[in-house]
Amino acid sequence: DFAEFGIRVNCISPGQIDTTRAHGGQTPRRDIPLGRRGTPFEIAGMVRSLCGPAGGYVTGQTLHINGGLSNSGV
Repeated sequence: DFAEFGIRVNCISPGQIDTTRAHGGQTPRRDIPLGRRGTPFEIAGMVRSLCGPAGGYVTGQTLHINGGLSNSGV
């Protein structure tokens, strides 16, 4: 609806991120295809890409940054 005005709308859907607040109730790392939780730096990198020139032609997308967990059937 807003593309004609140059407004892009995207969504980032992060998986489990390794932070000091992360604890309990999370999927075991062995169930994540990459074998680890993500880092805040990795999420920030994707946000930066979307906001910069590299993301200029991206709109209406949901980016799942989750180490492959959404594709693993877990």
